[in-house]
Amino acid sequence: MDANSPLTSESARQRGRASSSSAAGPRRSHQKSRLGSFILGNTSIDLVTKCDEQKPACGNCIRHYVNCDFIETLAAPSCSLDLNMDQLGLLHNYTTSTYATLSESPVIRDFYRITVVQIGLECEYVMRSLLAVSSLQLAYYRSHMREHYRSTAVHHHEIASRIAGNLIQDLNASTVENLFLFSTLTVFYAFGCPRRDDQLHLVGESDIPSWFFLHQGTRALSELASTRLDGALAPIFQHGTERWEAREASRLAASPVNQHLDRLCTLIERSEPDIALRNTYINAISELRKSFLSMECGHGQAYEVTDIFIWVFVVGDDLVPLLRVPTQSAVTILAFFCVLLKGLKSQWWLNGWADYLMAKSYALLDREHRLWIQWPMEEIGYIP
Repeated sequence: MDANSPLTSESARQRGRASSSSAAGPRRSHQKSRLGSFILGNTSIDLVTKCDEQKPACGNCIRHYVNCDFIETLAAPSCSLDLNMDQLGLLHNYTTSTYATLSESPVIRDFYRITVVQIGLECEYVMRSLLAVSSLQLAYYRSHMREHYRSTAVHHHEIASRIAGNLIQDLNASTVENLFLFSTLTVFYAFGCPRRDDQLHLVGESDIPSWFFLHQGTRALSELASTRLDGALAPIFQHGTERWEAREASRLAASPVNQHLDRLCTLIERSEPDIALRNTYINAISELRKSFLSMECGHGQAYEVTDIFIWVFVVGDDLVPLLRVPTQSAVTILAFFCVLLKGLKSQWWLNGWADYLMAKSYALLDREHRLWIQWPMEEIGYIP
C-alpha cells in the first residue's frame, strides 16, 4: 500500500491521537446535568439549549444522542384527595345552622357544634348520624332538592344504624358514649323525617311515631354513659340534671292546667278496673303536671325540648308498651302531651308534630274518649 494513500494517512492520524491521549492520562469522568449540559470540572458547557423536558425524553437529548436523565426523575403524580363535596357541605350546614336548632341552651348548642363533631371525626356512625340530620334540615328548606336531601339522609342513617346495631349487643366503656350520641341524633332524625303512614316513621299498628319509642333505648344508654361525670358527654348530662331539678322544684305550684288534669284522673279512675294500669296512668298524669309547670314557670330559662323529653324518659317504661297496643287511656294521655309539644319554640324538625300527633290520637280513640281530649284539642287549635 502506498504510504501517501488516504488509508495510510488516516491510520497515522488515529495512532497519533491515541498516543496523545495516553500521554495525557486517562479520561476524566463527567456528569450530566438536568439541563442537558456536560459538567467538566467546575465548567458547564451547554450542548445547544437547555433540556425541554418532553416525555419520554427531551428532544435536544435525542438529537445529540445523550441519555436524558429527566426520565430518571419524573415528577410524582399529583395526589388526589378525593374530597366528597356533598358530605363537606352537609358538615358545614350542621356546624353553622343545624346545631343551633337542637337546643335553646348556649352550652348544649356548643356541645352539638364542637364536641359532637369532634367525636364524629373519630366515629363513623356518629358522623353519619349528624350528616343525616343536617340533610333533613336542608330538605326542609330547599324544596327544589327535597328528594335528593331526603334520600341522602336515609342513606347516611341506614349505614350508621347498621354499624351501631352491631355494637349495641356488646356495650362497653369505649362505645357507650358514642352509642348514646347516635341514639340522641336518631331521635332528631326521626322527628325530622317526613310524616307519612309507612313503616319508616310508625311503629307496629298503633300509628304512634317512632321517636316516642326511641327514647327507651336512649334512656338505657344514658344511664350507662352518665356514670362518667368527667367524660365528653358531661355537659349534656349536667344540663339534663339542672332541668330535672327545676322541674321537681315546681311540682307544688298552682297551675290552670291542673283542673283539666284532675278531670282526666277522675275519668280514668272510674273507667279502669285494673289497679296496675290505673296507677300507671295516674303516675303519667302526675308527671305531666310537672312538665306543664316547667312550661309555665320557666325557672329563669327558656322552655325547651329537654323539658318534654324528661316526661318521656320518666313514663316510658310503663306507658310506651301501652301505646304499642294501644289502650284508650294511654292515647288520651298522649293527646295532652301534644300541648307541651305545641308550647316549644318552633324548629324545623318539630314543626307540625303537635297537630300530627293529635290527629293520630284522635283517629285511635273511640267516641267516648274523644270527648276526654277536648281541652288539648282546643289548646293547640286542632280541628278534626
